[in-house]
Amino acid sequence: MIKEVQSLLDLIGDYDLFLFDQWGVIHDGKKIFPKAEEVFLHLQNLKKQVVIISNSGKKSSDNISRMKKLGAKNTLNVPLITSGDVCRDLLVNKKNYFKNLGDRYFVVATEYPLLSETQYQQVYSLEKSDFLLLCTTTNFDGYDLIDNIFHQAINLKLPLVCSNPDVLGISGEDVHPSTGDLAIKYKKMGGKTHIIGKPGEEIFEFALNKTGIDKIKTLMIGDSLFNDIYGANQFNVDSLLITSGIHKKDFLANKTIEGIIKDIHSDFQNKGNPNYIMELLK
Repeated sequence: MIKEVQSLLDLIGDYDLFLFDQWGVIHDGKKIFPKAEEVFLHLQNLKKQVVIISNSGKKSSDNISRMKKLGAKNTLNVPLITSGDVCRDLLVNKKNYFKNLGDRYFVVATEYPLLSETQYQQVYSLEKSDFLLLCTTTNFDGYDLIDNIFHQAINLKLPLVCSNPDVLGISGEDVHPSTGDLAIKYKKMGGKTHIIGKPGEEIFEFALNKTGIDKIKTLMIGDSLFNDIYGANQFNVDSLLITSGIHKKDFLANKTIEGIIKDIHSDFQNKGNPNYIMELLK
């Protein structure tokens, strides 16, 4: 049974580590949510451990800069880990499936210096590259060229490394396709993909390794059933779904909470199930 809570403070005694998603929970890309600032201050005063884990294909430093521009204060006083950070760490240290990956990459969609000042070299020819790198689609307008690039890359057996699994993004009131959508497209066309970030375990492990808190005392707070909640389920930590984020239109339906979540599962073949739900972080 999913429990609806009115405030995160209702759960504060049950957990020592609070993992927060960024977009749709702390801000919407245009403004910081004031109630989120209050929650973070309260958690910090209680000496709770707090970490922001974000499916952003960019480095945490760029995310922090953006949050400052949005007016963040208390939400900046905690560690922020992005899927871009984790992807860079795995690549630079040749961990897991990147152990035997070559060092030359071809950028898909928008240019972003995720691998600057590393052993990796960006090339501008698919024939000279060892893999595709997809970090961001910000201001990208070349979707008509993607199919051709993907067909060539698949013929060359190039794997695609994606540093942000999000299929949908949020900006103010708008919901739009994101990098994960292109990664799924590549896979459906027959390409091999390595996608870093929630719901994958690597970013959760990265966060917990920095805190030393046990999973049983950890709560994930996010707005995406696909990534935040399903990732928490897979990693065996409790979760709270914010319903005013990426799924806000779904939760306008005149149905039970369980009925709405079942519909989302059916539409997107997703299995994320939260322990708790709340409309807005407060």
